[in-house]
Amino acid sequence: MTVHLQRELEQLKKNILALCTIVEEQVRDAVRALLDRNVELAKNVEQRDDEIDRREVEVEEECLKILALYQPVAVDLRFIVSALKINNDLERIGDLAVNVAKKAVTFCSE
Repeated sequence: MTVHLQRELEQLKKNILALCTIVEEQVRDAVRALLDRNVELAKNVEQRDDEIDRREVEVEEECLKILALYQPVAVDLRFIVSALKINNDLERIGDLAVNVAKKAVTFCSE
């Protein structure tokens, strides 16, 4: 494995973990907004969704770039495919957090 591929895979791993952290915060804040009936927190969750969408696109482009440039096999290929799937799921979880936040706003207005 080349040094460049190794560096790219480490960066991909860091980017996935960073996205995971943001999504985890979104879910936590959405649930907290619902339980506490906190409209401001719920609206913050909705506003931060764009960042998750942007990062999801960046990670996907990064995966495709690695596939095109290095044509990885075996363990590296499985890691990249897994990263693509995890990336997609994280974006969906972020969208679901926004749905919870929107419900929190609705409940607060009742």
